[in-house]
Amino acid sequence: MGFPKKFLCAIPIGMVVGLLVLMSAVRFQLGVPTASSAWIKELTSRKQNAAAAISQPKIILLGGSATLFGLNASLIESELGLPVINGGLHAGIGLASILREGKKMITPGDTVVIYPEYELLNFGEKNRQQWAAITYLDYILSHDAPYYEGLPIYDQLEIALMTPLERLARGIKGKWIPEQLKEGSDYNPYDLMWLNDTGDMTGHIAARRPLIAEDRDRRECEVLRKGISLGEEGFDLISEFKQWADSNQVRVLAGFPSMAHRSSYDPTMIDSVEMQLKKFYADRGINVVGNLRESLMPQVDFFDTIYHPTEETSLRISRRTASGLRPILDAL
Repeated sequence: MGFPKKFLCAIPIGMVVGLLVLMSAVRFQLGVPTASSAWIKELTSRKQNAAAAISQPKIILLGGSATLFGLNASLIESELGLPVINGGLHAGIGLASILREGKKMITPGDTVVIYPEYELLNFGEKNRQQWAAITYLDYILSHDAPYYEGLPIYDQLEIALMTPLERLARGIKGKWIPEQLKEGSDYNPYDLMWLNDTGDMTGHIAARRPLIAEDRDRRECEVLRKGISLGEEGFDLISEFKQWADSNQVRVLAGFPSMAHRSSYDPTMIDSVEMQLKKFYADRGINVVGNLRESLMPQVDFFDTIYHPTEETSLRISRRTASGLRPILDAL
């Protein structure tokens, strides 16, 4: 016995209606802040405000949390005698978002040093389903509504389908009852009370280093194990950023994010990744600060992830960074 034609017709109609309801729900709660996205929003706003308060040419250090935790703009500023802002954000929002928010910190005459974590090079807008988790979705829907609305309808639908119903429900509820942040009593390395005036995260000292941290203790960087592909979308995003910078009288430099070393990393592979990255940057007129090998340090120097050095280590890295920046800046 076959299915009635009305039943067969109802299936696609029902799917269309369901998608329309979903898209309407996303639109309804678009721009509603959530407690879970507040940290990234406040972090971003503080850095943009700090950058806007500087009227003279400055240096912006731009990347994910490897920059946020791994560099100390205050120390680099004192070493170079130039204003420096730590523009490190959260790798979970993706490279496109980091560069987009970074542009809001920059004015003509500035120098930007980009430090993309290796995974960020594969975190593009064309492969969201491979990497974008709740951090990205939450941030876009809560605080980057114009970007979402400017996307092609297919991309809007993709983000809507990726967003958990629980997150949509919180956004809708937040239209009437704003979510409240929960204050903790214990030390939290991500509490913005530890963010200083130049955008550095402080307080992650070795004495507070967790005894066990899964990301720090076990995670390996796939790029340093298997190699890098210059066909990843992140390289296109960096090329587009460099073109934007050139048209706005902004200089772009690049560096290697600090990371915990692993004995499993083949030295030949490390050299190959460094060579490819340096060639990519050189082909676009981007000077490179430092080298990859010196950015790999013992695990004991890291706080809670392979990309978060302790504060003491960040000071050592920053002195080395200032020494590497000085001759490049003098030559420009």
